[in-house]
Amino acid sequence: MSGGFYTRAEIQRAMDLMVGERMPGRPEQSIYEQSAVQNFAVGAKRKVDDRTFRYSQSFTGLAALARLVINSNYCPGCTGHENEDGYESGGVVAAVGDRVVDIPDTALRLKDFYQGGKLIIYGTTIFHQHHIVASDAGNGTKVRLYLLDPISTEAVTAGMGVTAYKSPYSATAPAGTIQTGFETFTGVNLIPVTASYFFWLQTAGPAIITPTGGTWPGSAAHLRQCYANEADGTIQPATLADPSSGYQLIGYLLPATVNTYGDLLVQLQLDN
Repeated sequence: MSGGFYTRAEIQRAMDLMVGERMPGRPEQSIYEQSAVQNFAVGAKRKVDDRTFRYSQSFTGLAALARLVINSNYCPGCTGHENEDGYESGGVVAAVGDRVVDIPDTALRLKDFYQGGKLIIYGTTIFHQHHIVASDAGNGTKVRLYLLDPISTEAVTAGMGVTAYKSPYSATAPAGTIQTGFETFTGVNLIPVTASYFFWLQTAGPAIITPTGGTWPGSAAHLRQCYANEADGTIQPATLADPSSGYQLIGYLLPATVNTYGDLLVQLQLDN
């Protein structure tokens, strides 16, 4: 902002945070539609009433029975899956002010493989953390990344450690797809989704999430917090998913409950 007025770019960025960053020439897509063709940037955020959504791509087909789904991307340094879903090594050179950075990822990545992801560079005086808005297709020697904000403070040299992560919304899958207990839940899909299709994933706000059964959230005093059942994406109270064991907190129960009668309307808190 300069002179008390917002620039066109600042206004556009604010609008993108409300309705989602649409790809050039692509049509609108509602939260109740899926698309074989990408219409918005992967990870784009959309606000609808009191709910938050992220534009996502499915890794496998998704049913729509109100179960939490996961990010199926492995971290780039994961044992046995090194550089499978990203890049981890070094060899990056960039000057302060650069918004375009080449990483020596030798895989033949598709265009925008890294869109919505993060580039981390472990510098000497700063650990660079940048949002990736787009990426070119890999050519076998490098992948070119386009950053939202330029490299700052310190130039990047080839000896610095580098990790490039894909968007957590780029390969959405059911619980248990990768390895039960090692997966992170990212939201709930409102509609059935075909494998590899694009859709809006709800990440925050009121949503029903199917309970595991037996002991429901709210079925006893104090059971307000809701945790993910790592086996199937249903929800459980702390008596079934002990938070001290690391179960993922996904939100809290919204309605009042009485005696042994629980409920499933949750304030989802996987985003803001």
